Amino acid sequence: MRLVHSILLSSLLAAASAHAQNAKPPACPFEPAYLSAQLGETFQAGVPERAMIGMGCKYKGKNADFWIDAGPNPAPSAEMWQKMASPPGTTFTPVANDPDKAVHVNAAPSVSPFPSLFYERKGWLVSITVTGVSGKKAIDAWNAKLAGIKRIP
Repeated sequence: MRLVHSILLSSLLAAASAHAQNAKPPACPFEPAYLSAQLGETFQAGVPERAMIGMGCKYKGKNADFWIDAGPNPAPSAEMWQKMASPPGTTFTPVANDPDKAVHVNAAPSVSPFPSLFYERKGWLVSITVTGVSGKKAIDAWNAKLAGIKRIP
């Protein structure tokens, strides 16, 4: 009987581990056509790369590049990670009525401003950054588009 319990427990642990692994989003979770339709920019297929939080992906665009970095939250809270991972002077603007409490990053004065979206969902931190965009009006327009991107995981 003890052997049967051990086998059942091992099976349950293996199934739980497999489910957790399957719950991970792919490094490049978006199709280029989806990003192009959502953001109004033509993007190439994403290229996986190591990133700060976990696995990242870069989608090269005609005029701008889209970066996504996602992984399990390594800090006690999303707010703590933001403070640890951002230069002094960085501030965050909450996205109104966002179910994931997403924020846009306002770069420190020593850093060029950029469109961004940062949120925590299902224990994962997700950071999206767009490079190649300048000017407050253009950054605000991109931030509005980023807030509408489908969320992972």
